[in-house]
Amino acid sequence: MTQTLFRNGLVLDPEHAEPRAGSLLVADGRIEAFLSSEEATPEAAQVVELAGRALAPGFIDIHFHGATIFDALDAPAASLRQDAASILRHGVTAFLPTTIALDPAGLRHRVEGLAAAVADHKEGAAALGVHLEGPWISANAPGAQPPEAIRPYEPAEGRDVLDRGEGAIRMVTLAPEAPGAQELLAELGRRGVVPALGHTKASAEVTLDGFDRGARHVTHLFNAMGSFHHREPGAIGAALADDRATCDLICDGVHVHPAAVRAAARAKGEKLLLITDAIDPGASGELEGGRLTEDGPVWRLPGGTLAGSRLPLSDAIANAAAFGAMTQLEAVRAASLGPALLLGIESERGTLRPKARADLVVLEDDGSVAETWMGGERVYSA
Repeated sequence: MTQTLFRNGLVLDPEHAEPRAGSLLVADGRIEAFLSSEEATPEAAQVVELAGRALAPGFIDIHFHGATIFDALDAPAASLRQDAASILRHGVTAFLPTTIALDPAGLRHRVEGLAAAVADHKEGAAALGVHLEGPWISANAPGAQPPEAIRPYEPAEGRDVLDRGEGAIRMVTLAPEAPGAQELLAELGRRGVVPALGHTKASAEVTLDGFDRGARHVTHLFNAMGSFHHREPGAIGAALADDRATCDLICDGVHVHPAAVRAAARAKGEKLLLITDAIDPGASGELEGGRLTEDGPVWRLPGGTLAGSRLPLSDAIANAAAFGAMTQLEAVRAASLGPALLLGIESERGTLRPKARADLVVLEDDGSVAETWMGGERVYSA
C-alpha cells in the first residue's frame, strides 16, 4: 500500500463548518483519514509538507466551453485533451464540456463527437459528461448563443440527440417557456439527466412550474434572464426564493456585480455554485462569425455583448471571498461538493470523506493554486 501524508495544512473540508489544522492521509489514490495535529502519523508515508497552506478537494466546473466549441463538430477529442490539461493549473480536476446551440445536423455531430471523446478521455481533468446549453432555450434571451440555432423542443429530435449521447449527457439547460419544454423536462427525468433552467425570460409562475416538473438547477443566474422587479420577480426571483433549486453564477465581477453575488449567496446559501462559463477561442478569435475581444476577465462580441469568460475557477473562489459573499471554505464548497451533489457523485469527488478519490488542491495564501493532485498523483505544480 502506497501512502501519502499531506502534513501541517489548513484542511478545507466542505463537509465541516470550519477549516481544520492538521494532515490528510491518502492511500492508493484514495483518502484514508484526517489526522489532527496531535495524532500520530505513519512513518512510512511519503510526506507532502503543506507548511500551513490550505488543502481542498479538487474543483468541479459544470459549465466550461473551452476550446471544444471552436473545433470541427465531429472531432473535439484534441481540444478536449487541451482543455482538460489547461484547467489543472486552476485546481479543476473534473468538468462538464459544454456546448452551444447548433442546427440539427450540427447538434447531432457535436453530441456524437463529444460522447466518443469523453468515453476515450484519459488525460488531465476528468470529463464527467456533456452539458447541453441549448438549443431549446428562449430566442428572447440568447446571450451569445447563435439566434438562428435556437428552436422549440421536438420530441423526435430530442430523443435522437439524447440517444446519440450514449449516456454521456449529464445536464441540459433549457428555457421553461420554450415550446415543448414540458415534454423535454419529462424526457430528462426519465433518463436521469439534470434539467437546468436558463436563457429565459420566463415569469416566476412559469419558472416555478418548471421546478414542479423536475427542473432542479439554474444556469448562470442573472445572465441571459429577464430582469427582477418586486411585482414581476421573473425567473431570478423564483430561483432565489425556491429551496428546491440550486443556482450557479459567474463570479468574475463583470457578469454579475459583487453586490448581486452577495445577495445570491445570502438567498441560496449552500445551493449557490460557482462556474466559469469559460471559452478559449485560440488563434481564430471568432465565435459565430464575430471577432471576440478580451476585456479583463471576459470575452465580448462586436457591439459589447458578453460572449463568455476568461475566468479560472480558482479566481472565482477567491473573488467570492473577496466580494464578501462567502468565506473561503464556503466558496470551495460551491466549486467542489456543491457541483458533486448536483451530479450525484459526492461519494467519489468534491469531498474529503474517507474512500473518496484523492483529487486535491493545495492553495497559497492568496488563493492561487500551488499544486493539483488526481487520484493521489501530482498532476500540476506551480
